[in-house]
Parts: sequence; structure tokens; C-alpha cells
Amino acid sequence: MLVRDRMTPNPIVLRPGSDPLAGMALCKSGGFRRLPVVDEEGRLVGIVTENDLRLFLSTAPSPGVMQRQHRVEQVMRSPVITVAPDYPLEEAARLMIQHDIGGLPVVQEDGRLVGIITRSDIFAQFAEALGADTPSLRMTVRVPDRPGELAKLSGRIAGIGGNICSVVSHRPGRGEWMDLTLRVEGAEREQLLEALRADPAVEVLHVWQRKPSVARGGDQR
Repeated sequence: MLVRDRMTPNPIVLRPGSDPLAGMALCKSGGFRRLPVVDEEGRLVGIVTENDLRLFLSTAPSPGVMQRQHRVEQVMRSPVITVAPDYPLEEAARLMIQHDIGGLPVVQEDGRLVGIITRSDIFAQFAEALGADTPSLRMTVRVPDRPGELAKLSGRIAGIGGNICSVVSHRPGRGEWMDLTLRVEGAEREQLLEALRADPAVEVLHVWQRKPSVARGGDQR
């Protein structure tokens, strides 16, 4: 999955000469936490957050003076940490964690802004990759960290009519074992557990299946 698959294309932007009051109003009306700042050719020159604008406006003079004397370029942050559209999604996540930021402008090689990607976009992809919206059985198993183990596991599941619809690996015992979190459809819980436990090298750590939601009346919130 690449950044371009999850980013918001053609985001709302400000210009360096924009009025900070107008920028704050745009954040409030659109629910934006950050707005890219671009020049007349659409090249990214900075970014401004709602908090930046709020702090700036709290110490600013009257609105009339603000509109005459102050511009977004005085508030924006520059240079900006960015990603390219063809960056892996996990690289965008790594940059957000490393720099403790909630979103990244997406720019082309020539510096033109083409999108923005946020933590919410990455969370949504994470949930989708784990099959959160797929009616299936979720299980975590520990297997030896060596070639062929995933293929063996997949074969056992397929042998009882099951299908792995998602898999995520974690290697806490690098070189010794790895934990695999699987979403499996088409197999019953007990049948699946029996098939996996037939292999002494497989340890079932956790099994979970979403229970059907129950509609509740008279609860309007």
C-alpha cells in the first residue's frame, strides 16, 4: 500500500499572503487541524496548524490591524517534512512517529502539492489490513522463525476449507520464533484449533471472533 492510495488528493490550502483570521475560520468550518501553504504555482512553501493560528491570534491586535499587517507566512512552519505519492504507507507512519506530527503533505518531485495524509488515514489502512471489517476468526499463533512455516500453516488451514484473508507478522524472538496474526474465513473455530494444534511446533496464543451486535431501542444520542 502506497501513500497515494490513502492520501486526500487536492487538499484545501492557504497562500503565504492569506489572512490568519481567514485561515482560522477555514480550520473551524472544515474541521482541519493543519493546512498546507502553497505559492501561485502550487508548490508547497509551508504548513500551518490550527494550534499555530490559535496561539498567534491570541496575542494579535484587533482584527482590522491583523488584516492589514499580518499574513499566514508569518505563522507557517517551513521547511516542511513531506512524503512522495509512491512512498510506502509505513514510511509515512514512521516519519509521523519520529517527528510527532499528525499529518504530512504529499508532494511531487517538482515540489507541487498533490495531497495530504494523516494518522487517521493510516489507522484506517491498519484496521483494513488486519481485516477488522471482515466477518472472520482472528487468531494469533507462534511458529518457528524459519522458511516454510507460513506455507505449512496456510496448508493446514486450506485443508479444512479455511481461507486466510489477512496476515500480519511480528518477530519478538527474531531467529527463534515469530507471531502471526491471521484472519481466517470459511472454517469453524474448533475445527481450526484442532488442525493447528496437530502441529507441535505451533502455539495458539489468542483466538477472537466478533460477536454479532445487538440492536438496542430507545437510545438516541
